[in-house]
Amino acid sequence: MAEAARLSVPQSVLLAVQYATEANITALRTLTISRKDAFNPQLTLRIILSYLPESTEPTLYTTFVHETASRIYSEGQDNATPLDISPVVDLSENIARKRVHKLHLLQIAHSSYTPDTSEDILTPFLVHRVHRIDAETGLLELVPQLIVPFLRHSEYLRTWFISSILPLLRYGYEYHPHNTIPTLQEFGQMKGAKVVDMFLSPTRKPAADKKAGPQIGRDLRGLVGPWMYGHNERKRRKLDTGRQEPLAADSQTNTAVKRTNSFPEEAVPESDEDWECLFAWFVHTATDDFPLVTSAIEDWDGPGDVDLGGYDEGHQYLEEEMQRRLEIRYAQSALASAYAVEANTPEAIEGAHSLLVRLATLMDFEPPPGLATSVELLPKIDTASPILQEPSATLFQDVLLRADNPLTKPEVQTFCLLQMFVYSAYNFGGLSYNISIVNVAKLRFHKTDDEQFGMLQKILHGLTTGPQKDDDQWSLVRDRLLWLWNWGIDVDENGALFGAGVFGKVERGVFEREILRAFLDTGRHTLAIKIYISATPYHRLSLEEIETVIITAAMAHYDNASNGNRTRGGMKKAADIISTFDKYFPNSFTFQRSKALISATHALSFYSLTLQHGVPFKPVMIRASLDPLSLLEKVLDQNPRSYTHLDDFISIGQNLVIATPPRLSEGAPDSIIDLTPTESNRRKNTAERRVIGMAIEAALAEDDFETAYSYVVNRLSPPNYSGTPSTPGTPASPLSPIGPLSPLTPTSSRRSSLDRRPSIAVDYLTSGRQKKDEDDLSWRAAFLAGRHRSSPMSGSYNSAGSTAPPILRRLEQRMELLSQALLLAPPANLPEVLGVWQECEEEMTTLLAQENEAEQRFNDRADQKLPGAFTETVTIQPRREVGRGAVEEAPMGLFDVARGAAAAFSRSAFPLRGASVSTDSATGAVRSGDSGHARMSSDLGSEAGSFAGSDEGGRVRKRDMVANAVTGGLASGLGWVLGATPVQKPDRD
Repeated sequence: MAEAARLSVPQSVLLAVQYATEANITALRTLTISRKDAFNPQLTLRIILSYLPESTEPTLYTTFVHETASRIYSEGQDNATPLDISPVVDLSENIARKRVHKLHLLQIAHSSYTPDTSEDILTPFLVHRVHRIDAETGLLELVPQLIVPFLRHSEYLRTWFISSILPLLRYGYEYHPHNTIPTLQEFGQMKGAKVVDMFLSPTRKPAADKKAGPQIGRDLRGLVGPWMYGHNERKRRKLDTGRQEPLAADSQTNTAVKRTNSFPEEAVPESDEDWECLFAWFVHTATDDFPLVTSAIEDWDGPGDVDLGGYDEGHQYLEEEMQRRLEIRYAQSALASAYAVEANTPEAIEGAHSLLVRLATLMDFEPPPGLATSVELLPKIDTASPILQEPSATLFQDVLLRADNPLTKPEVQTFCLLQMFVYSAYNFGGLSYNISIVNVAKLRFHKTDDEQFGMLQKILHGLTTGPQKDDDQWSLVRDRLLWLWNWGIDVDENGALFGAGVFGKVERGVFEREILRAFLDTGRHTLAIKIYISATPYHRLSLEEIETVIITAAMAHYDNASNGNRTRGGMKKAADIISTFDKYFPNSFTFQRSKALISATHALSFYSLTLQHGVPFKPVMIRASLDPLSLLEKVLDQNPRSYTHLDDFISIGQNLVIATPPRLSEGAPDSIIDLTPTESNRRKNTAERRVIGMAIEAALAEDDFETAYSYVVNRLSPPNYSGTPSTPGTPASPLSPIGPLSPLTPTSSRRSSLDRRPSIAVDYLTSGRQKKDEDDLSWRAAFLAGRHRSSPMSGSYNSAGSTAPPILRRLEQRMELLSQALLLAPPANLPEVLGVWQECEEEMTTLLAQENEAEQRFNDRADQKLPGAFTETVTIQPRREVGRGAVEEAPMGLFDVARGAAAAFSRSAFPLRGASVSTDSATGAVRSGDSGHARMSSDLGSEAGSFAGSDEGGRVRKRDMVANAVTGGLASGLGWVLGATPVQKPDRD
């Protein structure tokens, strides 16, 4: 004490600074106690704060600091240490004073300190000293030694230590020692969102995969919880006008949180803002790391679950009202996190379910059953709940935490609704369609009925094209879909058309039709019959609707088939559907049409058919054609000698016309009318005659006149309009399996050599067009065959059993066909037919004259070579025409034929009908007669001469029949040329 007394005040201050710099706490204490006149507590603490090395162990000076601040010194220790005053004793007063003025002593209070009271100097000193230690050395582990002894001194100091020092110590030295920690200065300036992210971000690193669960709960209790302990002090700092502006990085980090925390109806209390940052972190983290959020919620009981290290010493952490409010917000953040999940994985759904279980525990709700629970046992939601009709239910992430959000407000109804969404997402996964919970909610609230129906179709398409399933699996699929439609609520009693589930906007009947269609597409016919036909009709479908679905499904397979064979591919599926369900619809004309269509297509598959540009034929082209019968013409053209299979083509044609529904008008494809049995029979007869006409045309195109002649004479006789159907018909149905999908481009003429002849492939079946007479086809076919000229190399010239010259025989056949055409042709076409007939007559006259001349020359040569030996000469005569006598005849003229018209009609209106079948046999008999030289008289000047040949064995000469036919045509059509009186004859139907 004596040495200290020798020093002046400036010298004492300089000596104290010297002792502080040397960390000589004992000498400093002795000096300050002995010279109380020079050192007040503030000056002493400032010297310690400014010059005592920050690395000095706090235990060396905590007692001295406490004594200085309280001015209560321990007795007996003031003279214990001698003082060395040599460093300052020689300094003059002036120099010492100047050096004191140059000292830079720090203020006791740190800039971040918000004083509790102006009288307390220890608390601001300790806070400032900790900041100095951290800033100068970074030895934050020294801080507890300095602060803990003084925690009871100030509540502010306790709060500051727990909320600032304790989290940083745990973060940087215990929990995540490999991470860098901010300084106290930086930490104090950080905003809530950044602090929360800093404390919890290490748990999101891949290295913490297996430990993320326990780590996140530990960090919430040990880092975030203690930091939240100082939220009131931080609020007070924000109100301080001298606080620094937030860093730009902090502002950017908090942008999303500010949006989340904007509550127009109910503002968040300022004291809860730091907690709101944590709740917002849950929601934002759930979007890409939902398992971390579920682990946090499962392992953390909420705002009251914190680890303060015992430093609180029983002090109340949260007020009861505030804790209740924060727990509600915590539950809402958990609900919002489930809606924020964008992942559609099974793990995400399981995490949402575990979150529901945890929420049920926290909020004392009934826990939900397991995810694998049968849909019949799943919980049901009250359909009267207003949340199901909530128009403002929004799922945008930035409003999920709004206090008034109807989907996340922690109540029983919102909890049950989230259950429904979680189970719906799970059942979607069971249907091989993964979807997130938020998208399930959007499907329920925001999607239209068309969008819901489109998703239903997408799901069923994936199931039908995926791995095969048995009946039990498909029955489970239907149960799941129906649960998704109405969430297990039975609506069969009140017959509701719409449901409460995620597919509830789709009408029940439409929903069931799609399921039935899926059964049919996958071949589950037995299950379809069991549920939709045999069982009690809880499916809401009538038999007519079921029939429509069945036919539509069959025709879809038909349209997608690439081959017409009904034992392969899509045709097989279509045929199986029709054959399976046919017995359940015995009176359905639609099924009959479908069977006819499949039969016709199957028969066509045995022939090659290529359309324009090399496009191969597909079954759908039949349904796309406005006139399916026209396809047969192409088949006949592309398959040589296929016209010989006439019966096959007739059957195909009749099936096609049965499968093609008649329509009210050509421009109304849906205006299908019923077919009466009479009309059905008439259409079949018309199709038969049209197919025969096509076969005749095909035979002529291949120069097969004999076949064409046979078809005209034997198969294409004029129709009999009896009006009585040959077979009983069935009632027609407006539904049809065949209809024009898109008109095919008409092909060009298939034979250039026949471009100018009239076409037989006329559209007789297209609705809205005037029907032509049935005999129009007959006369055209007869006319085409009659005008046909076979080539000399044609095999038909060498027909076996013929004794007449081939050319003459062919001319007789052609004239016979032309005579039939004359009888059936309308008056407007008679000149054309007569022109061809006259050409044939002239040609026959010329050939007969040439034959007579050749015969005369032969006789003359025979007379000259063998005089007197006539009875012994064996004469080999040339082939002659059947029925012609040996006498010379003059050719008939056109007017000679006209004069015998009346006699012709008195004998027969159409003698060819009765003699057509026996023409060839009669011709052979004439050719094998003994005379061999009998000829038909060519003199038509008298009626007796015209029919003289009929007395020979009761046979009618072919030339007489031709003459009769021609005169009949002249009398009916061109009598005005000759001035003849028309002959009355029965009208043709």
